[in-house]
Amino acid sequence: VIAKLLVDVGENRVVILPDGRLAARRRREAASTERTFEPIEKDALAARLLKTEFAGFKTNQTRRYLYLYNTSEEFSLATSRILETMFPGVANYAKAQKIAIVEPDVPLVVVMFRTEDEFQRYQRMPTGVVAYYNILDNRVVMYEESRLRAVKPELAIQQSIATIAHEGAHQILHNIGVQKRLSRWPMWLSEGLAEFFAPTTFGDRLKWKGAGQVNDMRMFELELYLKSRESDQPDGEMIEHTVIAGRLTSTGYAAAWSLTHYLAKSKRVNFNDYV
Repeated sequence: VIAKLLVDVGENRVVILPDGRLAARRRREAASTERTFEPIEKDALAARLLKTEFAGFKTNQTRRYLYLYNTSEEFSLATSRILETMFPGVANYAKAQKIAIVEPDVPLVVVMFRTEDEFQRYQRMPTGVVAYYNILDNRVVMYEESRLRAVKPELAIQQSIATIAHEGAHQILHNIGVQKRLSRWPMWLSEGLAEFFAPTTFGDRLKWKGAGQVNDMRMFELELYLKSRESDQPDGEMIEHTVIAGRLTSTGYAAAWSLTHYLAKSKRVNFNDYV
């Protein structure tokens, strides 16, 4: 298998395999070659994944994405519509800011499970997580039928669509060269950028709003938080806690979004240099 060298770590080499997964190989097992790295074709990858991991799933392919799903067609189409709109939007925004980008080396895989149980069997995640981007295998994974949907279906749809856009932003940023897949970024910046690129609208037509637009869900969270502290004098503590945090609460995500949004809009040159 011809893989692309990502980084040398001691006696190991971390490489990108043709399907986008990261793998560690002993140097003696991963000799350099002049042969060109060739990503796997989406047809071949789909056939392999259907045979090994996702038997019975449906597939859909676009220019950059491979979707595997056993969800409703409506959920699959909504997910695809958001991600297909986001990719050129995020890429064009980065180019406009003079941030160098590249075309993805490999197909972008998105896996959609119908139920939370299936999602959890695939990979155990903390309660409340409805989607995630896995840096190692380069996949976005999600599920459709959340428990919240049975109680507050409208809120569940809003949360689901916002999360799809957030995790999709992570995948895009890590595949166009803005972020390297094994680099360690400050939590506030990595998550703040994903929120900056992920605002969505709700209603009759769920869609991506555009890079740098107001993220309504995070703005609402901030409004509630600030109203609960109206008697406090601003002291910068919230921003300080957000910047040094190793993990973020939901309010922390909102603060990370607001800080990223402010810097991108008001301190653009310095912020782009920092990124």
